[in-house]
Amino acid sequence: MIKCCKAFLLLVLGLFCLPGFAMGSTWYVRPDGGTRFSVNVPTGQCDGTADKAYSGKGTNQHCAFKEAKLLWTDGTYTTNERAGAPSWGWIGAGGDTYLLRGSIGTHVAYPVGQNGPEPNDSFGLHGNTYAAGAPPPPSGTAGQHTRILGENFADCHAASARTQLYGRFGVNWILMMNGASYVDVACLDLTDFSNCGLSGQQVPCRTPSNGVTDYAKNGIAWDNTATNDTLTDVRIHGLADAGMIGPTGDNVVMSYLDIVGNASSGWNADNGTGKTGTGKLLVQHFNISWNGCAEEYPIVDALPYNDCTDDNSGGYGDGFGTATTPSSPAWNATFDTGITSYNTQDGLDALHLSGAGSSMTITHVTAYGNMGQQIKVGGAAGVATGNLIVGNCNALRQAIPGTPAGFNKHLGDFCRASDTALLITVNNNRKLVFTGNTLYTAGRTGVEIECDPQGGGACDKRSTIDFRNNIFVGFKNNVADGYPSGGTDEYSNPIYNGSGTTPFTNAGSVYSDNVTFHGKGNAPCPAAGERNASCADPKLPDETWHPYGIGDMTRPAGWVMPSSGAQRKGAAAAEPHRLRRSSAAAACVLGVGTIAAIAWQGNRKSRERS
Repeated sequence: MIKCCKAFLLLVLGLFCLPGFAMGSTWYVRPDGGTRFSVNVPTGQCDGTADKAYSGKGTNQHCAFKEAKLLWTDGTYTTNERAGAPSWGWIGAGGDTYLLRGSIGTHVAYPVGQNGPEPNDSFGLHGNTYAAGAPPPPSGTAGQHTRILGENFADCHAASARTQLYGRFGVNWILMMNGASYVDVACLDLTDFSNCGLSGQQVPCRTPSNGVTDYAKNGIAWDNTATNDTLTDVRIHGLADAGMIGPTGDNVVMSYLDIVGNASSGWNADNGTGKTGTGKLLVQHFNISWNGCAEEYPIVDALPYNDCTDDNSGGYGDGFGTATTPSSPAWNATFDTGITSYNTQDGLDALHLSGAGSSMTITHVTAYGNMGQQIKVGGAAGVATGNLIVGNCNALRQAIPGTPAGFNKHLGDFCRASDTALLITVNNNRKLVFTGNTLYTAGRTGVEIECDPQGGGACDKRSTIDFRNNIFVGFKNNVADGYPSGGTDEYSNPIYNGSGTTPFTNAGSVYSDNVTFHGKGNAPCPAAGERNASCADPKLPDETWHPYGIGDMTRPAGWVMPSSGAQRKGAAAAEPHRLRRSSAAAACVLGVGTIAAIAWQGNRKSRERS
């Protein structure tokens, strides 16, 4: 009795804690439900209005539907994507709640798409398997959001707690959010049950023209008409193309979002329509990793990411990437508190985020092991604060423990984009903020600064930068540190300024209180115009080089900036023992991000995708 009451209380509290709570109708899905009753299907068993199993007899009973897709189709013949309910369109109205019972932990998964495998399957959209994913849900209002909820939405951080939807037979998306506003999606796991990919993978997905494979292309589709939406506790993985496709509109918030192991990219915000995002976007508490790799099915390995491809082998591989179209009105994107790692191109790539007033803000992000640049901060006024960044762009060359043998055999474009760990842009009459970051790299360049003229004109004396309280630790660009061709055998160049102006010394800039340890020999420390600089060992907990993964780079409690120990231009300080690469340690230490990734996989081996 106590356990039952507790569960009911969590449900009620969870409903009230979601944004814009108000009592609309609630529609239920559960594995012991029945078929859908409608005017087209008078033999249907349930009306979906009660959280009850089908009794086993009768029609039009007050009981739950047995499949999620019965929320938007009764299964009758239609070829019209705009037909509307009951043949093709969500039951109910804006502001309603759609509650899906069951979870990965209870071995419940609901298919989305045609029943297949015949391309002329008539369940849902006749003959159109690509468009047979969920259509856009009805928009709610500011006072009454529409909600699509997994059973455990009130307490859903654990992967096993989420309700699983898996795409089938070539659907282009599992959920579509185009034009949907004031919609909350929570406690879902989106995937497919296939190991195929559409980006140069050796296991290709077959399309309907030659016998469709049981796969889904993308997890969630967006466009910039989707506004005031939330994603909470959503995991998107194992899709044949992208985890998410398309840009967002204003006031979209995503929390506790995992986008991992999708064959082309994590979130490709360029959906090919020529549109880009607008308004405010917040992504917080996220993991965007291993994209460009096809996820195993069935899952065998702790890190089940295989058949990886990059732009040299027909792939893509950005964790997050944007279109090149300038945003109008501006798109102001913020990524806060998360991990981006082991993507086969760049980690977070917002270099092309442009348009007057557009900006990218990245705070408290841990970025490492991506094959290109770890982070690209674009827009007129970029912000990067409090991030931990490791420029180990050769990480995916390594035999990383937990991965399938040969997962990386088709990768080749390591350290693309001039072997630079991080790129940030500055703009005419705007300020770039780069503060409180810690960067380790063996690459040719640590931080590259470029001009973004699309945000308001070419850089000039009004372009400014706030660059302070950062720690740079350089390592040798050589074979021992991951460069099989030999590299330059020099330490990394801390900063390359390609902006065409002098933002560090322009009036209004701040350039101070940075630690630069082991910069390239001809990089002066302190740099010209830099105040209160230190060239000494910052004495962080782990200053060994990790060819993959990440060590403890955090600043201990009470950490203070070391006294200068300045080195003159062209004279590198002697390498202390603590900075020498330990091959044994490097081979054994995966780092906190990889350990976390393995931990998050823990319950999945017992059958997350079955």
